[in-house]
Amino acid sequence: MEFKDKQYDGPYEVSEIEIHNEGQIFKGILYFPRDDFKKPYPLIIYFHDFPQLFTLKEIVRNYQYLLESGFAFLVFNFRGYRSSEGIISIESQVSDSFKVIEFIQIMSGKGIFSIQNINILTHGFGSYIALILCSQINIINKLLLLCPILDLQRHVYNENFPKSLYYINRFLPGNIRGIDDIDKFIKKTKIELKRKEYQIKAFIKEIEYNEMKLIIGELDKITPIHELNQIIPKDLKNFDIVVISGMDHDCIEDNHLEKIKNEISSFFIN
Repeated sequence: MEFKDKQYDGPYEVSEIEIHNEGQIFKGILYFPRDDFKKPYPLIIYFHDFPQLFTLKEIVRNYQYLLESGFAFLVFNFRGYRSSEGIISIESQVSDSFKVIEFIQIMSGKGIFSIQNINILTHGFGSYIALILCSQINIINKLLLLCPILDLQRHVYNENFPKSLYYINRFLPGNIRGIDDIDKFIKKTKIELKRKEYQIKAFIKEIEYNEMKLIIGELDKITPIHELNQIIPKDLKNFDIVVISGMDHDCIEDNHLEKIKNEISSFFIN
């Protein structure tokens, strides 16, 4: 399968992606590695955080070193975020994830991607969605969780959660759709979290992957380190936790970013 009207961003072929789901469209971009790498490509799918602060191209630039190592890189907006249609929910994001996997399977059947080397890189809330997905499919090779949100229920029931949503609505207008009525959104999310397949202590026992790594800051207050012991089973196979000394939930210091880059590179490339 080849894309018509090829576009390039520097040395990388780029294709805009539109995926239809339940009468709505969510959008993404797919970057291919340099021409000296041959198909089928290993692939990394990026699951973004809540809210999504960076544009899709900015996300790709942050992980350009993976393109340089021969990976194709797919990043998209879940429905309800930025340029994608629809409104946000756990259910819609999980459904979108399955549609992405369907797209990848079609592309793999055409010889574009290596079905044995389909990987996921996540950030924040995207980790929660990826873990739900991996509890229901078995084609993911490597799964990397960067500063994940794990105990979603604790956050949704926290008295400060409405303040966070108010901040997003005020200072990031249009970034996320479906949270303008804060009380309605919280009520809806609480109902979703009553479903067993969306409860982390249930679905994390069912996740399938070949290797998994979790990178977290020593000072992370969103997902404190002690929470990992409460949620993650001790018998998970091929699983590694990396704690970045002195780092909080947000990765902004250059030395922390360099350590994260090294950890991501060693995980996916080696």
